Amino acid sequence: MVTRTILVADDDTLLRESLCDLLGGMGVDTRQAGNGGGAIEILSHHAFDLVLSDVDMPDMTGFALLAWIQAHRPVPSVLMSARADRQLDVAALQAGALALLPKPVSADRLTRLVRQVLAGGFS
Repeated sequence: MVTRTILVADDDTLLRESLCDLLGGMGVDTRQAGNGGGAIEILSHHAFDLVLSDVDMPDMTGFALLAWIQAHRPVPSVLMSARADRQLDVAALQAGALALLPKPVSADRLTRLVRQVLAGGFS
């Protein structure tokens, strides 16, 4: 069985660890980054099946991270934001994200999305 790996980038340590715990319960390996720069460092050295990133991080926005990912290490990506609205949702999709999840992130919605992406059924 192939182990899937997801990078979770969020400056909220508690949320980041909670998401990793949830994903770990699904049998997914996770790596964590507390900011966009940390995510780029990890992405530069490791392959991932999915990236979950907060939109609002101190050193780099999720949109800037997504642009870097698309230019250097293409991998399916999902953005998350506490200020999710229709305009931000459209911007995320136009930037190449698979989805924009509102925070707090619904465990059920995240689980369904991750399963769909990892099964190759989300594009």
